[in-house]
Amino acid sequence: FCVGGLEGSVADEFLTYASALFPQHDFVRDSCIEAAGYFLVMYQEAMIDARARGEISSFYRIEESSACDVAELAGLTSSDTTVYQPNYSKIKRMCDEGNALSPARKVVKQQMNKVNNDQVHLGWKDLRGGMHGSTMKAGDTGLEKRVKKLFHAFGYDESKEVEVVPAAPSAVESGEL
Repeated sequence: FCVGGLEGSVADEFLTYASALFPQHDFVRDSCIEAAGYFLVMYQEAMIDARARGEISSFYRIEESSACDVAELAGLTSSDTTVYQPNYSKIKRMCDEGNALSPARKVVKQQMNKVNNDQVHLGWKDLRGGMHGSTMKAGDTGLEKRVKKLFHAFGYDESKEVEVVPAAPSAVESGEL
């Protein structure tokens, strides 16, 4: 999202996408962290509202779910609800409880597919006004509060998250030099 680092500009493609989905918000005036944060908040709030209206039946935590768990929630493991019948038998075979060795039944561990592997460290205070090129008033906690509200809505424990992220160790401290 950020071109040139955390205090850089917001990628044009992201601005176009976010503005199309949420025209009520002016992403152009946001810092990069604010644009990404407000997009995340508004998207998840829209999903929560859709669930309340009965348009979404459930959510899942990716860190606790296998591909089969997601397929089941999507109705792909039932012949009555699957959209494309030829895939039903494939998915049913991959997700069969007797097929314990199927990779589709395994939860992907957190150490896999880590795009942000120690590149960006953010704590709660990084979501406040005045941080990282923020356009909000210094100390403004509006975005931070909305993200914390989402944490609670999805059953996460905010106390397990850090208030301030320690600086990444230097090459000398990490033993790389």
